[in-house]
Amino acid sequence: MIRFIATLSLAALAAAPCRATEPEDLFAAHCAECHGPSRLGGLGPALIPETLGRMRGPALAEVIATGRPNTQMPAFSGELGADEIAALAAYLETPLSEVPAWGPEEIAASRSLDPGYVPAAAPVFDADPMNLFVVVESGDHHISVLDGDRFEVLDRFPTPFAVHGGPKFSPDGHFVFVMSRDGWVQKYDLWSLREVGRIRAGLNSRNIAISHDGKWLAVANYLPATVTILSTADLSVARVIAVTDRKGNPSRVSAVYQAPPRKSFILALKDAPEIWEIATDPEAPPQHEGFVHSFE
Repeated sequence: MIRFIATLSLAALAAAPCRATEPEDLFAAHCAECHGPSRLGGLGPALIPETLGRMRGPALAEVIATGRPNTQMPAFSGELGADEIAALAAYLETPLSEVPAWGPEEIAASRSLDPGYVPAAAPVFDADPMNLFVVVESGDHHISVLDGDRFEVLDRFPTPFAVHGGPKFSPDGHFVFVMSRDGWVQKYDLWSLREVGRIRAGLNSRNIAISHDGKWLAVANYLPATVTILSTADLSVARVIAVTDRKGNPSRVSAVYQAPPRKSFILALKDAPEIWEIATDPEAPPQHEGFVHSFE
């Protein structure tokens, strides 16, 4: 089936006289300051099953015990026993009891733009601006911008945690957009070699696509079950679409792709046997489900 949609705290807890023993208390005492009291991220990434990826079981316990090199994640083996670390790791693998609201208001409130950013009228380097490529360094969450002719690094910048789904470039090669597993979308100016800003379009996301004209970004989300449409100009929220099947059951979005000849986005749903199409052409004709009168 094809569905069509028209156009667009913590310091006190740590100092408590009683040693925390429950996993929730351990998280509040040692993790919440960076990862958020609801496990949805803060200075550090979200710690929920959807964002942990392959970091499960012993691998997750190892990170808690020894920390992560080149990050602010410390080692807790000196503060927590092996049983406490195992209990904390198991807690992080537990799904959230309820999905928090993450709609247009929450997304818009997360938007952060660099106040000192001024777009360059031309590239600040002498390399071919249409022959640049970016290397995603998943180990320490950076991207290197390379001159495609000489393989020289022009810049290296930090990204959100766990970039996923592949960077997307504006048609003129001026900007690149990247997305992380916990929903952060980052805009970077390849001419100025400077970050423009970022916004959290979802709590757990799969990938992004850019429209044929470079005006819109679509973000496929697992949590919540939505697709978020952003303006590429300033990362503002254009629309958040709840994804449900014909019976109203929510479905995660597995992926979103650009369909240039159709001037649209194509969505693959995870929990329903459906494909959706979202038109980005303001002149797109209306689409109807079922029979309609042709008036002929």
